Amino acid sequence: MKKIFVFTLSALLIASCLPQDMQVPQSPLLSVLERKSGLIGYVGADGNIYVSDQAGGNLTQLTEDAVIPQNQGEPIFYYQYPAWSRDGSQLAFIGLGADGAQTTSKLVVADLDEESVNEVYASESEHPVYLNWSPDNTNISFISTNVSGQNMILQSVPSEGGNPTVFDAGSPYYWSWAPDGQVMVVHAGGASTSAPEHISFLHVDSKAVTEQALEAPGASAQTGAFQAPAWSPDGSRIALALVSDNGNQIVATDAAGENPKTVGTFTMKTAFAWSNDGTRLAYLDGQQPLEAGTMGPLHVVDMETSEEIVEDDNIISFFWSPSGEELAYFVLFQAQPDGSAESTATPQFGLQLHVLDVTSGESRELFTYQPTQQFLGVLPYFDQYHQSATIWSPDNNNLVLSFIDSAGKPSIAIVAASGKLEPRLLAEGYLAFWSWE
Repeated sequence: MKKIFVFTLSALLIASCLPQDMQVPQSPLLSVLERKSGLIGYVGADGNIYVSDQAGGNLTQLTEDAVIPQNQGEPIFYYQYPAWSRDGSQLAFIGLGADGAQTTSKLVVADLDEESVNEVYASESEHPVYLNWSPDNTNISFISTNVSGQNMILQSVPSEGGNPTVFDAGSPYYWSWAPDGQVMVVHAGGASTSAPEHISFLHVDSKAVTEQALEAPGASAQTGAFQAPAWSPDGSRIALALVSDNGNQIVATDAAGENPKTVGTFTMKTAFAWSNDGTRLAYLDGQQPLEAGTMGPLHVVDMETSEEIVEDDNIISFFWSPSGEELAYFVLFQAQPDGSAESTATPQFGLQLHVLDVTSGESRELFTYQPTQQFLGVLPYFDQYHQSATIWSPDNNNLVLSFIDSAGKPSIAIVAASGKLEPRLLAEGYLAFWSWE
């Protein structure tokens, strides 16, 4: 045991001195000895929901009723999209099922302190597709769609269960909570079957929706090409995208949606997110026409000094670290399944994970891999998911990723943000997020 411990300690010391592009294997004891931070909720390979720490310890299976069919046409039921409450005490997730022409869905909340798992919403016609906890951890706001998928409905249900409240509808539909939980800023509409595209404020208590008139610095404006608005963590500013005679602009308004200040410009479409300390805004300059999401160079702007860092690549998404000092971003590429450039098979998508130090401006590549379809499906909408989920550990030291291993199995990995250690397998599974605390 002493020899193994010495090897583990030595490996950590060596890793701290390695060149940036080198990694050392992880000792089996590292996961046991390292300090644990938060919990990870994930969809297992069997379609059920699990919670564990970063070493796979304190494992709890929250559901047991998932059904993965062996043959086409058999009943199916599985869980999706685990979403942590901000205090880390509760985990919400969606259950989806089909038996012939009959479809069902439910929203489930696990209270880890009370060791309870309760169904708080169920429907055969309205299916939740995205969850976002209220800032006070008492309610879960969610988007649901009908069978045709032609309209999206914003609803909310208490975490302990009760009658859902219907707030608004539109297609598409994106929103951001004010930190006090009393108001949402909404970007909705624009699809052919929905209302005209608009930005509005939704007042939670009264359910009143007030459309916001838009002004760009020095000019009148219309809604720009973006998805989710973003309220700053301190509640003082709102990030939006506008188009005016001055071009496509990312602006930060005050909490009333007024007095806009230009943060940056973009080519075709943009997506953005605040650092958790609210001092920086990162955004993508989308330079390619995409049906969902955006892809292009990454810009990080200091809101006080206007200093800017630019990472020029096919970046499809990013997630801020809890400290606001680093940014994990993903570069999308296509790779032939057999590795041959001459292959005529449909190319597979791959991701390169990088971490950017926003103080030094230096970035490092951590992991190149094939993501699970569930994680790949999140990335085009990362600007909305950034407000409800994180892949970072609360102590900023690790990230959790969902990937396909060399045998084709869906897997969950823990990746050291330092880049000095090889990724470590946590479990087989499709999608994982870390708790906020």
